[in-house]
Amino acid sequence: MPDRSAKDLSAFAREFHGTLADHTRKMMRGAPEAEDIAQESWAKVLSGIASGGTIANLRGYLLKVARNLMIDHRRREALGIETWAPEDAVARIADPQPSAEHQLITRDELRRMDAIIQAMPARPRQVFRLSRFEGLSFAEIGRRLGISRQTVHDHMTKALIAIQLAADSDFDGPA
Repeated sequence: MPDRSAKDLSAFAREFHGTLADHTRKMMRGAPEAEDIAQESWAKVLSGIASGGTIANLRGYLLKVARNLMIDHRRREALGIETWAPEDAVARIADPQPSAEHQLITRDELRRMDAIIQAMPARPRQVFRLSRFEGLSFAEIGRRLGISRQTVHDHMTKALIAIQLAADSDFDGPA
């Protein structure tokens, strides 16, 4: 079928499109990418024809292109290659790992917070830890320590004030 006219190609495409799509779906066992491969096959064949190439057996050539694209797809899948993406798009994806700088800052903040807590009087420190680290309610803390709920509240207030005062200053722990 050399030198097909645009009209002939259009008629062939209408006639053969469903067959090619069915073929790729069957060969790929219904994979969602089958339709994409069929479309890409048409694009490659039409690109070849547009650049001046002649194809004696258009149907056979189209099926061969589709087969090669399916093989390429399976190879990419086997390698774990999902898809190609532009480099600038990949650069915009957030790295789930915090940066070394962020880790260092967090470590320093935790050290500083631990020093602030260690510098508190014993009872407010104990109440703060039971509340914030163990998640106990004021009533549960009171029962555990044998003090009233109001006393727990007072100790917690002292702990929070100590933390706020230390955070407002350049507190680096006991001298």
